[in-house]
Amino acid sequence: MLAKGLTCLLTAMLANGLALDYSPNPVDIDVAQLEGRGHGCALGGVVNGQCGRYFRGAGCSDQIEAIGPGKCSKQCYSSKDEIASIKATGDGTYGVNCHMYSDDNCQSQIGETGNTIFGGGKCYTPGNSAKGHSMLCYYKC
Repeated sequence: MLAKGLTCLLTAMLANGLALDYSPNPVDIDVAQLEGRGHGCALGGVVNGQCGRYFRGAGCSDQIEAIGPGKCSKQCYSSKDEIASIKATGDGTYGVNCHMYSDDNCQSQIGETGNTIFGGGKCYTPGNSAKGHSMLCYYKC
């Protein structure tokens, strides 16, 4: 009797356009992938995933911007914001290395990430709360 009552109720709901939707909310894969790229860099560890990022916070937090390092270009980038940390991410085949400088023209080096090829990359935060004002990254050298 209960089953017959539920069947009638569902039939009436469907007839009135009140269908029940138990499907999960779809995820827009294109949007999720673009958000994962972050400021012009592809996903780390994959083809064209080479990237250099710089941050306001220690431990690579509060990203300022990201750059796609050129092949051995060693292009210097200065920031109006103080740079507290930097991160290098390779493409899974070739490595990226980023350097932080205390001046605004990449002359007085504070430190570097070291070469990184795979995974989430390497973060560098200088000791003594030192801040940078410029950085450079290079790829496939």
